[in-house]
Amino acid sequence: MSPSRRARGAALLAALVAATGLASLASPAHAAGSVTCDTAGTMYFKPGVQIVPIRQDIEIRGANGSCRDSTGFGVNEAKLTANFSGVWLTCELGGGGTGHGTGTLDWVLNNGERGRSNLDLNFESNIASEVTLSGQVLGGPLDGKRFSAHLSADLLRGALKCTIGGPFGGAKSVGYHGSFTVG
Repeated sequence: MSPSRRARGAALLAALVAATGLASLASPAHAAGSVTCDTAGTMYFKPGVQIVPIRQDIEIRGANGSCRDSTGFGVNEAKLTANFSGVWLTCELGGGGTGHGTGTLDWVLNNGERGRSNLDLNFESNIASEVTLSGQVLGGPLDGKRFSAHLSADLLRGALKCTIGGPFGGAKSVGYHGSFTVG
């Protein structure tokens, strides 16, 4: 075999190995198991949650949290972001609002590679100001898997902002912590 043919063969093999590694991160997952991650961040409300029920646009911005992965993907940490429109919420007993939205999960694998999964989500807030998100991964790592999250809001700070800030727009943001599971 000539040196140029060997070089082309080696380049083709290297490209195939690289493409296979990237494809495993981006391809739909049929792996058994689940990924559970800690999450914390801020929920933003527009126009601001008040004592009376008002439709809110909600943005959830999380920070990277540690994960426990039994899928074999090697997920080390992940960050959740989500957006919902027109969710009726009130400060009184948490509001009990529901809505539909979208989100993303930004993954960091043990080997340093990164990936992103899109989410189709449902939002539900109960009377204890606990938020439940449920839905499905649509594209990216773990495509087709179920998603669920339980988030606890910073109730004392949120309630104070809600009551005192009522005439000026109410609670525009509140901290949260919790966890989410994919699988």
